[in-house]
Amino acid sequence: MATQVLPGVWSAGTRYVNWYAVDCGADGVTVVDAGLPGYRRDLDRELASMGFARADVRAVVLTHGHIDHVGMAAAWAASGVNVFLHPADAALAAAPKTNKTDRPALAYLRWPATWAFVGHCLREGVLRPEPMPPTTALADGEILPVPGAPTVTHVPGHTDGSCVLEFPAHGAAFVGDLLCTLDPKTGRPADPQLQTRGSNRDSDTAMASLERLAGMTARTVLPGHGRVWRDGVEAAVATARRIGCR
Repeated sequence: MATQVLPGVWSAGTRYVNWYAVDCGADGVTVVDAGLPGYRRDLDRELASMGFARADVRAVVLTHGHIDHVGMAAAWAASGVNVFLHPADAALAAAPKTNKTDRPALAYLRWPATWAFVGHCLREGVLRPEPMPPTTALADGEILPVPGAPTVTHVPGHTDGSCVLEFPAHGAAFVGDLLCTLDPKTGRPADPQLQTRGSNRDSDTAMASLERLAGMTARTVLPGHGRVWRDGVEAAVATARRIGCR
């Protein structure tokens, strides 16, 4: 069941993967990220728990092209909703098996949390995605013409096309997998905030991209995995720099 994490901002999905909805009143709803393919079966129920239907959604904006963030994109497109994605991730979204990381995945298999996440992804159709629909390109620095008017910041590293979306009126920054609040060993909420680990295309670039968040005033940081961070973007970045990639 979806949870309201801020006035007008809802978190949905599972303990493993988040997707979000931003209510902008008469302008409609913007959805951020699209979960795993199997989440489609609960989509209408989740929306109803927020008080919405698919017809209320005006746009779906994807923070990056990994399958656990684009899994319902085809369902949204079939409902007539415009889907946004940075063009540097278009090929990845269309062919999830082409994903590459700069760290060996085997090192993470010694942690039970990794096996739990992999099992969840398999149950939720990660190997059977629907074809990726056409998307509208995100551009660094633009203010999207969608409800909430989020500002796009390109933050490559986790993927080539990773982006952060800041909704100024809601005081919220959606960071995809640039930042994460799950402990990679236990799969439970971590304290303090963690930088994304293990699944980065280029971890050094991801760390350098933290610089691009300078000046963001949002107090609430909403990651693709884990709980909401409520101490501001600046504090999240400082903690991530101190801890580094894991």
